[in-house]
Amino acid sequence: MRRTALVRPLIACAAAVVLTVGAAGVNAHRAAAATAILPDGSLRYDYGRRPQPVLVCQPQFVCDIVLDSGETVLNMAIGDATRWVIAGGKSGAGGATPHVFVKPTLLDLETNLVITTTKRVYDVTLRSAPSAQHPHISFFYPDEDAAARAAAAEHERAALDAVLAGTPQIAVDRADTKYKVTGDTGLLPDKVFNDGARTFVQWKMLPAELPDVVGINKDGTLVAANFRVVGSTYIVDSVEPNFDLVLAAVNDRHGRPERRVLIRHQ
Repeated sequence: MRRTALVRPLIACAAAVVLTVGAAGVNAHRAAAATAILPDGSLRYDYGRRPQPVLVCQPQFVCDIVLDSGETVLNMAIGDATRWVIAGGKSGAGGATPHVFVKPTLLDLETNLVITTTKRVYDVTLRSAPSAQHPHISFFYPDEDAAARAAAAEHERAALDAVLAGTPQIAVDRADTKYKVTGDTGLLPDKVFNDGARTFVQWKMLPAELPDVVGINKDGTLVAANFRVVGSTYIVDSVEPNFDLVLAAVNDRHGRPERRVLIRHQ
């Protein structure tokens, strides 16, 4: 009886230890997944996810916080303005990428820095130490990137649905119809336009023998273009100065020479 009474509490303790270690392991994995060391030695944090960003600096050395290109710093507030020096800066074309430079004056300091921008609010923990392994930090924005990809996919789906319905939904100010089309009458499309990102080539009814789409470089060389067929429309995944629609002779059942339609942007 005594052995049984002792074994049960031990089993319970062992289970508790396993659960505790497992939770710690999961938290450590999540923390590791939210940060990355870049090739230049800087530390990158996933914005809005734990752990909270920490910047470790050496006294009298400048550290750098790199923010997102295109946002503008509005305010910077630091908890210990007496023993830390902060300043703003910019880099890149037109100074599009904002920086916040940080310098501690003494060892063993800890405070926080809040940065508000036109896009976000950053809360960074600052520490001073005899050495700093990663004196530069930056941010990755996974949630926003995922939202942008989802929005792009939805736009693409809506565009394809509209093309299938025969009514591409393209804003009037974005639709570009300035194309000259010449060549074999049996391949001539009824309409060609682009929406600033893709080129649409439409027929009332697709040709019996579908042509390939080939881009023409300035030196006259041909490059295969990425495209897909939706209904009676070719959607080319780019906007080039000109496209050449080519029907290869090997695909012509009647032995006719290669037929072409040249679609050139004006």
